Amino acid sequence: MLRRLHVSIAVVLCALALTASGYAEEMQGTISKVGKEGREITVKSKKSGKEKTVKISGSGTTLEGVKSRADLKEGQSVSVEHDGDAAKKVKVTK
Repeated sequence: MLRRLHVSIAVVLCALALTASGYAEEMQGTISKVGKEGREITVKSKKSGKEKTVKISGSGTTLEGVKSRADLKEGQSVSVEHDGDAAKKVKVTK
């Protein structure tokens, strides 16, 4: 009986860990800096005014509104989905 309880607790903890790791945050703002040849951007949040730098992966980041990360420029309005400092999706808005 105690063994089943331990197994159940382990399963629940694993499920929670997987759910938390797949959570992406979203922010809207303006690109204030483009670094490392488009491999990272700093975005100033429209809501809080705080800046967040995210890394852009050629294979792990979806880009919308631009053809490539080389087309990202300071002053562009963007919506960014990110997990920590890794951008999952960058959408340039007009």
